[in-house]
Amino acid sequence: MSEVLREITFDLPMPPSLWKLYQGRGFTMRRSVEYKTWIEEAGWMLIAQRNRGGKFRRFAGDVAVTIQAYRGANKGRDIDNILKGILDLLESTGTISNDKCVVDLHARWVNEGVPCTVTVRDAA
Repeated sequence: MSEVLREITFDLPMPPSLWKLYQGRGFTMRRSVEYKTWIEEAGWMLIAQRNRGGKFRRFAGDVAVTIQAYRGANKGRDIDNILKGILDLLESTGTISNDKCVVDLHARWVNEGVPCTVTVRDAA
C-alpha cells in the first residue's frame, strides 16, 4: 500500500527583500517593521487558506516547496531574496515543523498572477 502524499497551495503578498527583514546589528538586530507587518498579514492569509478544508495537520517530515512570484515592474529584484521570509512564514504558522525540513526548493518569476504562490508538498 503506497503512502498518500499531501500538497497544499497558498496565495500570499510579496515578501520583503532579504535585505529588509532585519534592522540593527549584533545584539541589537531585530525584525524590521516592514517584515513584522508582512509576517502578520501573510500569516493570517496563509492560515485562512490552509484551514479552508478543515483542521490542518502540519507537514512533519521533509517537504518540497515551489514558489512562483509575480515579477511585475520590479525586474531588478533577485528571486533568492524572497525565499527566507517565505520559509520562515511556513515555520512560524505551523505549516512545516522546521525550515530545515525543506529538501527541495524551486522558485521562479512569472509574468502574471498573484504576487506570490507557494506550494508545499511531502517530499517523495
